[in-house]
Amino acid sequence: MFAKKAPFNPPPPGIYRDNTDPDDAASTSSAVLLDDVDVFPDEELPAYEDTPSENPLISEHYDSGPAVDIDPFARPIALPPNPPFAKHDINNSEFSTCFPLYSTDVYNLDCLIRNQSSYPPGYYVHVNGSHRETKRQNNKETKSTVQDFDFLINISNLLVPAEHVVGNTMGELEFLPMNKRGYRGTIIPSLKPVAGDVESGGERSAWCERYVSDRAGVKSFMLKREIRNHDIQKLESLIRSAIAETKYRGHLQVTFPTSHDKILVYSPGLINQWRTTTWLRWVFYLTFLWVFAWPVLFFITSRYEVIKSVWMYADLPSGGNDVRRKPTVMSEVDWYNRWESTIKRAALARMNGQDVALDEEYRLATVAADQRGVEAGRNPANQIPRTGNAFADGALGLLGQGLRVAERYNDARGWGGDC
Repeated sequence: MFAKKAPFNPPPPGIYRDNTDPDDAASTSSAVLLDDVDVFPDEELPAYEDTPSENPLISEHYDSGPAVDIDPFARPIALPPNPPFAKHDINNSEFSTCFPLYSTDVYNLDCLIRNQSSYPPGYYVHVNGSHRETKRQNNKETKSTVQDFDFLINISNLLVPAEHVVGNTMGELEFLPMNKRGYRGTIIPSLKPVAGDVESGGERSAWCERYVSDRAGVKSFMLKREIRNHDIQKLESLIRSAIAETKYRGHLQVTFPTSHDKILVYSPGLINQWRTTTWLRWVFYLTFLWVFAWPVLFFITSRYEVIKSVWMYADLPSGGNDVRRKPTVMSEVDWYNRWESTIKRAALARMNGQDVALDEEYRLATVAADQRGVEAGRNPANQIPRTGNAFADGALGLLGQGLRVAERYNDARGWGGDC
């Protein structure tokens, strides 16, 4: 309950504009498309019956079949929806709810698990560059860290097959193996109850039924999302090589943070409401009351941590079977080739901030800017304005040569180093 994590706030998809060169600046915009609403035909309404509705809060319909001709990069990047009464930690990794129906109705809990299992976790590439700067004043030295660039790329769509729609494709559900200790409605990890002790029916529904029927006063049920078979070491190496080609001399960090890793259902009650209240948790942190509260919560909570929603980047881990390895959307190398120029431009533009992630729209804008640069490079004479005066044109030509020499010198010296 009281473990601390480095804050990470996943941004909504958006676009930055690379304004370092006015000629390369791309004007882009985004729009929200609304479906047309059909007009209901005139027909006789059914007779009214005063009977309670038995429909669950979440629809039972799931279509995991493929959708035809869907560009995986044109799909909207959809994060898992929040369940009712949901709260989350500071880095959007763990979401919790005390909604009563999830602890008292098997059908609603089962629908929640199925719905949440149809969304992958948020998955990002985080590139950060910084350097140390030393200032001397009045015989004193002060050192500070300067952010050179800091940006995110959302790669969640690489976890869903290209022909499928995000939200309609179930992740692969894994259940706690019989021979592995875990929380099966127990306080400490245990081998019991095993799957054979669970009542007949689907294993997912059976565990939901066992949780609902558990008479423990304080209990929790967890769904965990997991990403597998992504060679982050290879992709990190490729991204580092791209940044190195810009002659960057600073400190570079490449990480792969995730969001929406866990969904926790808590039984309704005052204790579970307190444990999910942010300001109250901070009171316990700052007063060190968590030293006493954490053991109490640990020994009174009946935990169910038996289900995982697994999302495969590829069918096999990277290694000796790379020839037979089939990625879900594209390989790490193919993705790098697609984003290499964009990553370089983002670094050179000193892009700073995590409030918006780079998306496909930004990548296409940088591709267009690159194409304009290639076309301009084929005829460098057009880059120098002509006045009609031979002396003035010659002076402008010498100035252009001098600027190109200075640019090559700066490239050789590099940028972003400690100073």
